[in-house]
Parts: sequence; C-alpha cells; structure tokens
Amino acid sequence: MRQMGAGINIGNSLDVKGVLEHKPDACVQDFETFWHNPPITQALFEAVREKGFRTVRIPVSWGEHLQKDGTVDPAWMQRVEQVVDWALESGLYVILNTHHEAWLVPTQEKEAEVTAQLCRLWEQIAQTFADRDERLVFESMNEPRLVGTDEEWTSGTEEARAAVNRMNAAFVSTVRASGGNNETRWLMLPAYAAQSRETALSELELPDDSNLIVSVHAYLPYEFAQGGQTAEWDAEDPEDTEKIDELMERIGRLFLRRRIPVMITEFGCIDQDNPDERLEWVQYYTGLAAEKGVGCVWWDNGDEFRLIDRETNEWTQPQLADLLVRQAT
Repeated sequence: MRQMGAGINIGNSLDVKGVLEHKPDACVQDFETFWHNPPITQALFEAVREKGFRTVRIPVSWGEHLQKDGTVDPAWMQRVEQVVDWALESGLYVILNTHHEAWLVPTQEKEAEVTAQLCRLWEQIAQTFADRDERLVFESMNEPRLVGTDEEWTSGTEEARAAVNRMNAAFVSTVRASGGNNETRWLMLPAYAAQSRETALSELELPDDSNLIVSVHAYLPYEFAQGGQTAEWDAEDPEDTEKIDELMERIGRLFLRRRIPVMITEFGCIDQDNPDERLEWVQYYTGLAAEKGVGCVWWDNGDEFRLIDRETNEWTQPQLADLLVRQAT
C-alpha cells in the first residue's frame, strides 16, 4: 500500500450521469464535459505525477453506455482505455471503478438482476485491461446503497449489507476468471455505501482471496469536511478530532490487525476560504493514516474540492497538494 503514495481522484469527468435525458444523441465528449470539467488529458496525469502523487482514482459511470444486452458502447470503452493508459504511462497507479450507477440496488428483490449486470460489465472491463500490470487496481462499486431511502447514508439494512457482500464476491469471482493479470490483480471492495461506520465495516465480508483492499469513504467531521456548516477546525480540540480518531481505531481493529489493507479512496475538505484550517486538518488526518499504513485519495471534483486546474494543469492549492505528498511518503 505504501508504494501507492498520495492519491487524487479525477472526479466529475468520466463519472458523469444524467446526460441522455438532456441530450439523447450525446457523444463521448458530451458526457465527459457535462459537469463543466474539460476533457482529461495525458498532461494532467503528468502534472499529477510530477507533483509527487503516485495514485489516481478514475471514477467511471457505465450505466448510460450499456446496450440492452449489457454490452458497453465501444466508443466509451475506448475512451476509458485511453485515459487509463495515459495514467499508467505517466507512472501512476490507477484505481478504476463503477461510479454513480443507479442500477446497483442492494435489495433481495433486485439482487439477482443487478449481480448479473455487474458481472457482465466487469467481464468486459477485465478482458479489456487483462494485460495491464499490477499498477491497475479494480474497485467493484462506488457507494452501493439504498438511494432515496432513510437508510441511504447510514450503515444500511442487514439485507442491504448482505447483498453488497454477495455482489462484491461475484465481482471478485468474475475478475479472477477473466485471465491474464486479473488472476492476481489487487481488487478493492467497499462496505455498504463505502461507509466508515462501525456496523457497515464490521459486517463487511471479504472473499477468500489474498489480494483484496477495503475501500472506505470518510469526510470527517462532516460539518467541516463536506457539509459546510463550519470552516473552523482545531487539532487541539478533541471534539474536532474525535471522528477521525474513531475511524483510524476502527480500521486498525477490524482490518489492519488481520493484515487486510485499507485505502480511504475518497476524503477531503471543501474550500471555505480557510487555508490554514484545511492544512491543519490534512496534516492530522493523513498523519494518523500514514502511521497505520492507510492510503488516502483526495476527492478532486474540479469544484469545491479542487486542487488542480484541469484546463491549465496548474495547482490551485499547491501547499495542500505538497502536504498530501509529504504525509504519504
């Protein structure tokens, strides 16, 4: 895990959704730019690598690019392949996932249908990238959850947590059966909604496979990191650090103690014109993570979490980016 160093998401680009309802004849670039980010370039990855980052997570939405039989639109697959290869050629580790997939419903009623579609999708992704080396990591799902319900952003229901476990297992079996380097490739699995809560993580069941990584999302404390209720944060205030401390203890107890690696594949704090507080928060959060050998991947969506301008490849938050790199190394 340590060789993956500091990470950054290239969010709100290939993971765009809801385009077809506005533009039924949308082309690949229409999807990629619909949420106001420019097309991804190889120069972006080169800038990321030059800064010292070692990992990029490339969120990808596939649902609007699937034909009725589950086949991925060849033009979309080709674009994803191009972007992934640019990142690999730039010397980066790459995490590739399924993101913003509304069809991934973890209920008993939908499970069989959803699992079949998930496996059909990963068969194609795995076959496309079978010859890429170990620097390419597959992540089964992003935040699989009961969308629109009272349980959406909790630890979910017992039924939903069990369904996520079975869907993860089906993903692992599918990738392993696809041959090539996929037989030993590192695979990432989330709990329900990629939650960091006790119940969600404690009930995450991992298949019997030696090359698995637990994927966790944790914007903590929420009011400061994501909710925008406060721009103040103090490493000397136990009330500010409590949620982060609990997360790191939980990860250690549930996984690291059993030699199961963990990566926080989404974290960050929004820009509220509070640079000092953000730097202090990052130093504390990633410092604890680094002590435990847990990797952290900043959520950059080109907006309130932005670290780099994707038009110019200039760093908009250079101090914060430098700190992320230093903490990971």
